[in-house]
Amino acid sequence: MKLRLPVPALADAVSYTAKALPSRAPVPVMLGMLLATGDGGLRLSAADGEVYTSATVSAEIADDGTALVPGRLLNDICSRLPKSADVDLELVDGGARLVVGCGAARFTLPVLPVEEYPATVALPDPVATVQADVLAEAVAQVAVAASTDTALPALTGIKVRLDGELLHLDATDRYRMAHKELTVRPTGTVPAPAKRGKKKDSDDQAAALVPAKSLAEAAKALEGEHTLTLHWSEGLLGLSIPGGRTYMTRLLDGYEFPKMGGFFEGDWPITLRLPVSEAVAALQRVALVATRNTPVRLIVEPGGEQLRVEAGSGDDAQASDRIPAHTTGTDTDGAADGLVLAFNPQFLTDALKALGTSEADLHVRHPHKPAYLAGRLGDGTDATYQHLVMPVRLSG
Repeated sequence: MKLRLPVPALADAVSYTAKALPSRAPVPVMLGMLLATGDGGLRLSAADGEVYTSATVSAEIADDGTALVPGRLLNDICSRLPKSADVDLELVDGGARLVVGCGAARFTLPVLPVEEYPATVALPDPVATVQADVLAEAVAQVAVAASTDTALPALTGIKVRLDGELLHLDATDRYRMAHKELTVRPTGTVPAPAKRGKKKDSDDQAAALVPAKSLAEAAKALEGEHTLTLHWSEGLLGLSIPGGRTYMTRLLDGYEFPKMGGFFEGDWPITLRLPVSEAVAALQRVALVATRNTPVRLIVEPGGEQLRVEAGSGDDAQASDRIPAHTTGTDTDGAADGLVLAFNPQFLTDALKALGTSEADLHVRHPHKPAYLAGRLGDGTDATYQHLVMPVRLSG
């Protein structure tokens, strides 16, 4: 192997590919990044057994070859090289070492045994295309509601369901729920799930449970003003973009995702229209005195045109703020004035930020029942994104 390419191109490709490198590995070869020449370019690959990344970059190739080198060390080296220079990669000592040369700088890396590296996983067949920026925003909106508790694996995932030209994304950690739908261009057929004894619902026939952390990282890493292709097999979900970058993650197979149908339906007798930026700022200020698991309280002021945000009580630190609000509807007592709602401040802040709009509608049935948040688009509601937040029941 002997080749030359610009430092920025190599550094960017190595940094992207390194996202799949494990922090620890049972065998040293799993910490390696696979470099292989072909078709006038250099292909880089990495994997941790659950996530697989690859990138292709153009290069001037003098000799073809393959090398498996310590991935994080290569990433560190490339990040320190001068961005205006070219870098040379060359296998020496009979293929036992890889030399990285850039100007006067020279690094000699040990080569790991390629024959011990697991076989590369093939990218599944394509099933749909979508704008990369659109998918990245959609995944970010939903991922905030996914759990990080590994003791409940099903809740750490995002349920992805393809229904014709609509891609549905759902996530929940039991205390909040998020649903997003976006339009895609179908290009293939989603594989039928394997039969495992239990009959699946009809809406699960084209559904998969994808690790939320992996999907969010993949969508963010591949975002840009270009088309993204969605690839799907029974055990893998893959994303790819023009230029040869791919990201694959194994599905959370064997876990049942909670059913979310019906939670956003029905009547919502009270609606609070809030300015998102002011609401977020007030929540963050007041939450400074909210100790662990302590809620913030939202209180509708008389007239319904202001909302008081409070936290703390008794001898503890206390804080309060006010934000404008437009209240419509009535509760069971005939008025919304004095209505008190309590929420986990971080959950409510996350939900408001995820809306991506300047105004939000907070729909309420009862102080002890989930509240429904939706963004405002012009004179209507953003029907493509819905977020449900469980309230905190106040004592007394």
